[in-house]
Amino acid sequence: MSIADTLDYITLGNPVSKMVIASASTFLRTLGLRPKQVTVQDTSMAMQNAAHQYVHPHGALHYLAGSHYHFVRLAGIGGASAIFMGAYCKYILKDVSDPKEQLDSQAFADVANRIHFLHSFAMMAMPLAHYPVLTGTLMTTGTLLFSGCMYYRALTGEKRLQPYATIGGFCLMAAWLSLVL
Repeated sequence: MSIADTLDYITLGNPVSKMVIASASTFLRTLGLRPKQVTVQDTSMAMQNAAHQYVHPHGALHYLAGSHYHFVRLAGIGGASAIFMGAYCKYILKDVSDPKEQLDSQAFADVANRIHFLHSFAMMAMPLAHYPVLTGTLMTTGTLLFSGCMYYRALTGEKRLQPYATIGGFCLMAAWLSLVL
């Protein structure tokens, strides 16, 4: 399957896209609007030309990442662990008997999970940073410290690791600011 075929399936060929296109088309027809008629030959030729402009000569994305591909792998591990921790916290915290404590713990778990997942996703872009090792290390350290301490607080209720969460937050800010360098 070529890149053009893959892009075609992702954007237009999958069942969800077909449903959205059909619904939008029906809606526009009820308003009296008709879509512009384009021949199939023109569309397929334009897609092939557009796809060939963006294809890297090596073909695979891990060649673009070069020697910093390990950050993409860390992103995968981070994303999987974020999903696990979100589910684990929901499961554990539903059994807390005090409603105020349950709400507080759930709030800490939600913040930890949101930051964990967001920065795991951002780790995929580390090979594109000007200083990927610096930015990736700061982002990994910040995510571990911030989210780890927040998860700990949510699950145990103890506040003794809270200063480390602050340090993690500063590491995350430094990671984002290092993208400016």
